[in-house]
Amino acid sequence: MIETERLILKPVMIEDIDIYKQIMSCPLMSQYLPKSAPYNDDEIFQHVAKRIEHWKQGFGSFIVYSKVNPEVKLGYVGVETSPNVECSDIRYGFMQNAQGKGYAYEAANAVLRFTFGLGNHKKIYGVAVKDNIPSIKILEKLGMEIDDSVVIYNDEKLVTLSVEQFV
Repeated sequence: MIETERLILKPVMIEDIDIYKQIMSCPLMSQYLPKSAPYNDDEIFQHVAKRIEHWKQGFGSFIVYSKVNPEVKLGYVGVETSPNVECSDIRYGFMQNAQGKGYAYEAANAVLRFTFGLGNHKKIYGVAVKDNIPSIKILEKLGMEIDDSVVIYNDEKLVTLSVEQFV
């Protein structure tokens, strides 16, 4: 578990499929996800199962809760290995009513510090659809800069950024 000034982050569990369903099945929120369209229940279940399995590597995705209302899930954030096994990237998604309040930055910053603190990463990447300006702005606020030195996802619609280790 990670705590920030306003948030509580807990490693994802199967019970958290509800927040992933809300985000990944919504046409508006899923437009910037890899499929660029809503996910069905089976795809979401497989996605959550992979998030849980990833924790065997000692790091992964968290569900984000508000300290003010700790039973309400705001979204998810995590660092996981990518298809390019030498690279790990940060991923996040938040409910529409939790966007624009600084939660994504606050949670992502805490997860980067946690992951770098484990001592296994010298660099962490962030990948976003070029049209997803709010997400790119969060990555830049985290200290990330455009990084053309590596291809993580072979998709011309995406931009890759990275940040060197900090704690």
